[in-house]
Amino acid sequence: MWFGHGQDVEYLEAWRHVPLNYRPGQPVDATFHSDHHQDVLIPKADAAVFNRAADLLLRYHFYPAHIMTHISDFSRENRHMRKGDRILQRIHGVRLLGYGIFDALTMNEIWSVIDEPRQAGFTYITTQAHAEKGEWTAHLEWRDDDAVVLTITALSRLARDLPVFMQHYARRAQLRAHHDGMENFQRLVIA
Repeated sequence: MWFGHGQDVEYLEAWRHVPLNYRPGQPVDATFHSDHHQDVLIPKADAAVFNRAADLLLRYHFYPAHIMTHISDFSRENRHMRKGDRILQRIHGVRLLGYGIFDALTMNEIWSVIDEPRQAGFTYITTQAHAEKGEWTAHLEWRDDDAVVLTITALSRLARDLPVFMQHYARRAQLRAHHDGMENFQRLVIA
């Protein structure tokens, strides 16, 4: 979407019933990328810190706003996410002098949610209103040694009709977003 500051709520509603294009566990081929990132957010935490981290994660406060913004069923209702919720992401692709020139809009569906006393997380999967096919999981664990650990896993493939140079650009941007998201999340937790 060029020069986009569109009505994301309208897209969330318009794309509500767009079919999924991926199911966890389905066969994948060598065109899929598999990513795994893990970081100790806080070496020694108490229940209050873990609960703050879990609350942030289950509201999808993860990526910095210069990378991505979102609107979702759960953000509109000011609650934690639930299985079946839809989430519309506005990924800021091209920026010039601090202004968005091109944003990509994507629609995902929350596939599973964990909300327990010592772990929290979720998996979302892509819909046909996405330039990728796959799943993304964030898992937060408050370990017995009191460390709070965040693990991000992703399995995805870019759309086959993207030009090769765009595929390379998108892949680099995706890996940078994972890194920046984990750093941003840690800052939010310890703020």
